[in-house]
Amino acid sequence: MNWSHPSSLTTALTHGVALTVSTPGVMKAVPQLDMARLLGHWHEMARLPSPAQRLTDRDIRVELEQLEPELFRLRRTSTGADGSERVHDTLARRRFSVEEPGRFQRTVAPAWAQWLPSAWKDLWVLATDADGQWLVLGEPRRRELWILSHEPTMERQVLEALKSFARALGYDLAPLVVSGRLQTFQVL
Repeated sequence: MNWSHPSSLTTALTHGVALTVSTPGVMKAVPQLDMARLLGHWHEMARLPSPAQRLTDRDIRVELEQLEPELFRLRRTSTGADGSERVHDTLARRRFSVEEPGRFQRTVAPAWAQWLPSAWKDLWVLATDADGQWLVLGEPRRRELWILSHEPTMERQVLEALKSFARALGYDLAPLVVSGRLQTFQVL
């Protein structure tokens, strides 16, 4: 497994894998990104609370679909405390796919208001593994963060390593909501 991120410091993880981390205060999106691996179904493992999500939401799934060459839809489906299902669509665009492949902007504004610069907010791919099994999304203000997995479960050690990675970028993870199912790797 190869973990990638712009680096100035490399941290060894419990799986004998290296995760590269920027120095604190310096946040960059990944320098290379294979969009084909990112498209499809994802499961939310953890997030910083967001106004668009309720703290009681569970079984959160994200479908990433390409609409145009540099325009994508993120459809988030979640189950509420009462068992009802909620669907929330966000558009994401990549403006400089060659120069900054991991930097996106997102909006929930209606089509008539999307021409306003304030309608778009940053959404960066901060880290992903070479196999495309997990993904860390965030934004430069360090207020929003999502850890996603293609699988419905994630090894606890991987989540802990990704949390350490986010802390090294300057994220305050005290309010982190762990929403996914975790498993503990056991040696037989």
